[in-house]
Amino acid sequence: MVEHTDAYSVADRRIASSPRKTQEDLWVAASRQGDTQAFNRLVLKWEKTVYNIALRMLQDREEAAEATQDIFLRAYRNIQRFRRDARFSTWICRIAMNHCITCLRRRPPGIHQSLDGGGFEESAVQLQVSHTQIDTIIHSERQRRIYSALLHLAPEQRAAIELKFFQGMTFEDIAAVLETPLSTVKSRIYAGLEILKVRLADNA
Repeated sequence: MVEHTDAYSVADRRIASSPRKTQEDLWVAASRQGDTQAFNRLVLKWEKTVYNIALRMLQDREEAAEATQDIFLRAYRNIQRFRRDARFSTWICRIAMNHCITCLRRRPPGIHQSLDGGGFEESAVQLQVSHTQIDTIIHSERQRRIYSALLHLAPEQRAAIELKFFQGMTFEDIAAVLETPLSTVKSRIYAGLEILKVRLADNA
């Protein structure tokens, strides 16, 4: 990952002359031109989100930290492939999810890793949901049991659940991130919820 710096990047200096562009748009544009300082600002903005995704998906702090580094390195190397009409948040989440799913698939069958439920920042465990079903299943349960239950989901189901209930994305946004049909996203979420419901009930 590129070194952090307080110096202003080319993108920062162009903000005033490009009022229709968001700051993030300018950082992306500058990054595509090889401005490492601009990319560094994208890292600073999104590294917490990416780390939290990796942490819940992989359930191992050291592996999540390493994955976060790998995800941003891959993003830096492929920034030229980023479509200018897309959102950077969608793109970086796609890279994060693909990387985490690959990591999970590489684990030997029956091998799971589980967090002890401690050491999380508040923002890492807030559930931004209003859905009655997930509210019933999750809000009344303790963190440790939730993370333990997530281990029993297929990687693709875990990814969809993460984006919906931890990142607060719409079904349409999830479909864009995972590059999966909307109907498939919904079926993965509903199937995942049923598994969570059974697992949490068994551990009650």
